Amino acid sequence: MKILDFLNVSNISNLEADSGFVFQRILTKEILKQRPSWEIYFISPENPLPEEPRLHHIPLDYGHSKFEARFNFPWFELKEKLTPVISNIDLIYINQSEQTANFRALAGSLQPDKSIPIVSYVHYFPIDPGLNSFNGSMIKPSSNGRLHFDSTLNTQNLGSIVLMRQIEALSLSSYGITCSNFGINLIDSSIKKLFPDFSAKYEAINPPICLNEASQGQNVKKDDRNTIVYNHRLYDHYGPNEFFEYLDWYYDNRRKDFRVIITDPTSGRSAERNTLDKSVGNNKSSILKRKYVDLIHSVEREEYYKTIGRCKIGIAPFKPSALWSMSLVDCMASGTPVIVPNYACFPEMVEKKSGLVITNKNELADTMDRMFDDSSFYQQARDYCIERSKNYSVENTAAKFIKFLRGLNNDRKC
Repeated sequence: MKILDFLNVSNISNLEADSGFVFQRILTKEILKQRPSWEIYFISPENPLPEEPRLHHIPLDYGHSKFEARFNFPWFELKEKLTPVISNIDLIYINQSEQTANFRALAGSLQPDKSIPIVSYVHYFPIDPGLNSFNGSMIKPSSNGRLHFDSTLNTQNLGSIVLMRQIEALSLSSYGITCSNFGINLIDSSIKKLFPDFSAKYEAINPPICLNEASQGQNVKKDDRNTIVYNHRLYDHYGPNEFFEYLDWYYDNRRKDFRVIITDPTSGRSAERNTLDKSVGNNKSSILKRKYVDLIHSVEREEYYKTIGRCKIGIAPFKPSALWSMSLVDCMASGTPVIVPNYACFPEMVEKKSGLVITNKNELADTMDRMFDDSSFYQQARDYCIERSKNYSVENTAAKFIKFLRGLNNDRKC
């Protein structure tokens, strides 16, 4: 099988922190390992696997802002690059779903007598299913059947356009893939509020993790202090302000023998991206004023996993629209157990039976105390998270992709 794979890189200044690039790099390598006859034509600004002869890099820089990624389409440049190879392509795989219709149109113009199957991976969705709140329960559902847009994806009031482009993508795709069953439910139910008769085919395939890399974190010595790692982007919609406001309460009312490190995966953002979304810089400045917070940024992934592995516990982002969290799985696989809220994808990632799923402020505080003070519970939680992370290994994810794509292509010999 020959696959045309489009990936927009949104963090060219720090590729190791670009989740989409890391996702596709390790997944592509494993797919080609498991399927020796397959070839992938990869459209991206950087070659993720320069040593792999069956990955044919098609260099193209789409730009790196949220607007360029979603609305720029260099038709003539792409046409020139794809004309020599499009007749070989069996399937088109789009990782920026707002661009699906453009690729469908371009492929149709280059091969008018051939309908190439197209698959869109929806990595995010612009609808927020509720308001994150610690008042009583941790999730307050949206009311009146209305759709609430994720503020970061609604910049310049473009949330509705992003939504319509994703609806367009799913209607044109043979299948839409997303990270979780929660994601499928959120996407499908939201669209049907607007279009009750809408129908699309979905598949849930989680992002991969390379356990060989992440396991380096399991072998380092834990910090002597009770260290919490906040291993997420500092955008407003990831909930950093709510989490650190909660920690202020925890520090003032429960205990002071802890520290927090933030790994800052958005380090090295371009000036343009900082201008378009100032929340990262503003939140970083505000959070670092707290006496119990330190910033540790790792350039290499080996050091990144070791940094996480030294920490006692990790915390999920307070993001009710989260379809997945690769940074959370990084913690789990590094031997750092995580506490997660009872919403979004998190109860799917970490089962309730683990004792690590919480619903309000007091449960979060009690679980943190237990992790710090009860060595037996802590070891149980650590062992659970390491074992659970194996479900998300790149080997498993690649096998799921291969099975899905072979079925879609109706070619059992490939």
